[in-house]
Amino acid sequence: MTRFLITGTIVATIAFASLAAAQTSPGLAERRAIAAFEKDSFPALQESVQAAAGFEVPIRVDWNSLALPGDDKYYGQDDYLVKTVFTPLENAMKNIAQDEMGKQALREKLQAISIHYTEAGSPASAYKDRVKFEAGTLDVNFRPFTNSADVDDRTKAIVDILEAAL
Repeated sequence: MTRFLITGTIVATIAFASLAAAQTSPGLAERRAIAAFEKDSFPALQESVQAAAGFEVPIRVDWNSLALPGDDKYYGQDDYLVKTVFTPLENAMKNIAQDEMGKQALREKLQAISIHYTEAGSPASAYKDRVKFEAGTLDVNFRPFTNSADVDDRTKAIVDILEAAL
């Protein structure tokens, strides 16, 4: 009986792990929708963030991590990625680069911006815990399509991390 219980537990664990992996990998609909966003919307958003920063800081996006299963029909809406990721990022760059001292600090220390989403770690609303600045890279790990009205809170989290590091 113990042997069956252990075997059943192993099978259940493997099945759960397979299900979890399947849920985190974007399907074809999600990949198509995120590719359309990347092609149609991202260039203007990237340009806005870079203009706010005052220089062409490279922006690396892990598109598959932002493509949440079942949300493909929302990717093009402002509430999905624009308000939750790009507007706070642009606002933070404007805040930091409001004077020559801020612009210079960004140019000297900010080498890249990395955008992605991983569920692990802090709750989605713990914005300050989801922003890091290490080795010249600003890492933004905000959940898409969640609390889209919290633009100011997300902006503040980015500004606080950058100001402390610059």
